[in-house]
Amino acid sequence: MQYAKCTQDGKTWEISKFSELESSLLEIKRRSLVCTECGEFAWYRRESRHGHPAHFCAHHDPECDLKVQYISSDEHRDDATEVEGEVESDDTIIVRLDQEQGGAIDVAEVSKPPLPGLGEGGKRYVLKDKNRRSAQQFTLRRILHRLVKSKDFRNSESNIIFYRNNEEIMLSGHVKDIVFGFNQIEKDLHHGKTNFYWGPIASARESSDGKIWLNSSSEYMSASVAIFEDIADDFKKLFEVDDLEDLLGAHVLVAGNCYFSGEGEGKPIIWCGTPNYIFVRKYKDPAIVN
Repeated sequence: MQYAKCTQDGKTWEISKFSELESSLLEIKRRSLVCTECGEFAWYRRESRHGHPAHFCAHHDPECDLKVQYISSDEHRDDATEVEGEVESDDTIIVRLDQEQGGAIDVAEVSKPPLPGLGEGGKRYVLKDKNRRSAQQFTLRRILHRLVKSKDFRNSESNIIFYRNNEEIMLSGHVKDIVFGFNQIEKDLHHGKTNFYWGPIASARESSDGKIWLNSSSEYMSASVAIFEDIADDFKKLFEVDDLEDLLGAHVLVAGNCYFSGEGEGKPIIWCGTPNYIFVRKYKDPAIVN
């Protein structure tokens, strides 16, 4: 896109003028961009090292006249699992965090049940309790895919269990009670709490101490994901990140402690110290032809 609106100053910016902004001012404004037509989340991409010009992008409303189709970089995988990814009302979703492989196509099939008393084999199990509920095994990739695509899933009362390892539960509850969009984060409810959080990335940078910062926009509480320096290289390898700019516009799902900066008066920061607890859904930019 050639134009985007900045909610921070209320102005509609043309791309060449926006690109000329002083770097610190540009960094502030790029976290407050929306589509000029539909008002949905937008982001700015600098001129690439391969010579692709700077431009704006957005995740448009389906009815927006400016809509451009952004395809996930693993969209063929999502299409292949779309039907399998649907959750039946009585199903329990199981996520095995110790088997997460970042950018891999999917987790390996498990050869033994994820819980004592679960049926053998495959990715659907039957819980042998009095309700005989069934259970489906999902990956973080599939969870994030459903969150992005389905409002019903985001508000779902389907039970979900995140296993830290074969025996230890990290989080469990209804989807809507333990998985929160960045725009749902509230100090009174989430400060100091570990949950899964998700949302879009408006900017990304590496600080001098080696941490990677994935920053969302003001429309999403200006939330940031801080990836600790000791796993920064693992994160880049898992998600095939050569340039942090490639993460702009992506959606991220992460488990971590949420703390509000500035002694609780600033923005929410989700701290991630384990590469198995994060997934990034990148998108192919149609304006860039490799």
